[in-house]
Amino acid sequence: MITGFNTDVDHDDRVFHVQTEDKGLDHPIVESLIYCGGEIIDTRRASYAELVELEDFSEDAVLERMETQHQTMIREILNGRFDTDGPKPFGHNIITNRSLDQVVATFLGHTAEVEEIRLQLIDEQVLTEGTRPTIRLKTVEKGNGNPVQGASVTIKLISTRERPRELFSAPTDGDGYVEAICEIPELPGANGAVLCEAILSDKKAQVRQLIRKGKSRRAVSPD
Repeated sequence: MITGFNTDVDHDDRVFHVQTEDKGLDHPIVESLIYCGGEIIDTRRASYAELVELEDFSEDAVLERMETQHQTMIREILNGRFDTDGPKPFGHNIITNRSLDQVVATFLGHTAEVEEIRLQLIDEQVLTEGTRPTIRLKTVEKGNGNPVQGASVTIKLISTRERPRELFSAPTDGDGYVEAICEIPELPGANGAVLCEAILSDKKAQVRQLIRKGKSRRAVSPD
């Protein structure tokens, strides 16, 4: 078992403690915890079982994976993921004439990493407030397009009104597919997007899509 990492992060007038540790070869998992005010506010676990099976396995590879995951958690804190007033509004601190879609991509971009896998939307559709769409996704290897089984897929609601909220979570099947039925809530006075994310070990891929406003309904007065 490798000695872990412990870091205190001052942000948003609060002190966060990030702890990352190796669970050992009997349970080859890298686990990171974020504490604030004595409570665990986020957890991330990633298996490194595939490293153990390598002939040239060394603890250095596990240590590198631990450090990468640890630094990722720190970046998420500094990028405002756990801010008390929620994520910053779209375009915060940006003076730009770009479209809302481009600003959303910038806003969400802090979670992006170099892709070694790819997440694909099977059916292109417009996501609208107050609807219950079925979202079909497929995870494949970036290089050869082979399906990725067992990737953890989550779908989160990102809005200017509240913290990111998880709408769905499930692993991909043997063909790399996952199907989700999600409730897209009304977002009065706010803009929103859906972030679909697939994670397999230290590999991550994302697909983002704006949520369109629903048609306004006008009351009809009786004659």
